[in-house]
Order: sequence, then C-alpha cells, then structure tokens
Amino acid sequence: MRMSRILVPLLAAIGALALPVSEAAAQVPGLYSLPQSDFIWNWGTTDLERRRGAADISMHGGEAQFQCELNAQMRASSTMTTTEYRQLEQDLAGRLDFIYATSEAMNYLENQRVLEWATLDCKEFEPAPKSEDEKAEREAEAREKMMRELERRRERELRNKD
Repeated sequence: MRMSRILVPLLAAIGALALPVSEAAAQVPGLYSLPQSDFIWNWGTTDLERRRGAADISMHGGEAQFQCELNAQMRASSTMTTTEYRQLEQDLAGRLDFIYATSEAMNYLENQRVLEWATLDCKEFEPAPKSEDEKAEREAEAREKMMRELERRRERELRNKD
C-alpha cells in the first residue's frame, strides 16, 4: 500500500518529463515551462461573451523575455475583499517568476471556486531598434565614462604612493 502511494506519483512525473509539453499544458501544475513565443493562458470561463464587468485584478508583470498582462474577475460568491485583491497583485508583482506565480495563484483560485475568469496575455519583449546616431552617442558616453574611471584610478595610485 505504501509503495503504491509513492510509485504512482513517481511514474506520473517521469512520464510527464518524457512527453513533450504543449503551450496549453504549460499552465497545468507540475508541467510548468515557458513557451517559445507569445501566448495567452485562460482560467475559468473561457467564453468571452459570458465575461461581464470589470476585472477585479488587472496588472502587468514579466518573466524572462516576456511582458505580460493579467486580468481576472472573481465570482460574485467570492468572499475576497478589495484589500485581498491588491495584496495578491503586490505579491505577484514582486516575483521574479511572475508567470509561474500567476499560474499557481490562478490554478489555486480556480480550484477554490473563487475565480470566474482570468487571462494572462504574454508577449515577447522586443527592444526598439536603435538608430546609428543613438548607437554612436552611447559609445561616446561609454568611452567618456571609461576615461573618467581611468583618471580616478591614476589619481588614487598617485595618492597611495605618497
């Protein structure tokens, strides 16, 4: 009996590692991995026509190369307060693993039957291309900074010799 309680989850974990993980499965607990490109994960009601009212939680965050927007609405029967919504937002915003933390939180709220719907929309961050003038200006600033640092070192060496 004891062996089966350990063996079954162990075999399931090994099987999950052996199978390729799709982007949708990545939001399932235990199968977390970041997709390679833009993605949208949904929890709760996925029918957009049934989503009514403003989101209770609306925030931005990021992880790795992704910039994400989270919007979520709790069920009318939820006992969560506005203070608890803001605390959840603060907790998620402070995480370096924002996508993972969001996935865990939304899965938990959905399992507790508190969440009506949630959407995590993540886009790959692409820095704006720099013009040749901007590149040249940044290089000139870097050279100036390097020269100032070399001068400070020389002055420090001279002071230490005396």
